[in-house]
Amino acid sequence: MSIKENLEAIIKGIQENKILEVFDKYYHNDVVMYEKGDSTNRVGKEANRKAEESFVNNATIHEARVTKVLIDGNNTAYEMYMDFTYGGHKVAKTQWALQEWKDGKVIKEEFY
Repeated sequence: MSIKENLEAIIKGIQENKILEVFDKYYHNDVVMYEKGDSTNRVGKEANRKAEESFVNNATIHEARVTKVLIDGNNTAYEMYMDFTYGGHKVAKTQWALQEWKDGKVIKEEFY
């Protein structure tokens, strides 16, 4: 599958509340994930899966809508509007996710 197809599968997985399934399939073992430039304890697949599990276990996604997608070689980005409940609090936000790919999997992801 191409990077475009893999990115589309990740987005679809988020929209269908299959975040952990797409994480396991499309994220590299050495993935580093950043929240607005901070990679504290987000190095490697195991640490990042724990962070994803924490979100999944505390969030109910009501809507996840992609508004923009960019693809350039091994780099992708998408802007997503999300409406969800987290820990009993309603959240509506738009954020960018930027990915760098290696061997068909996300090796680096930053959220803004």
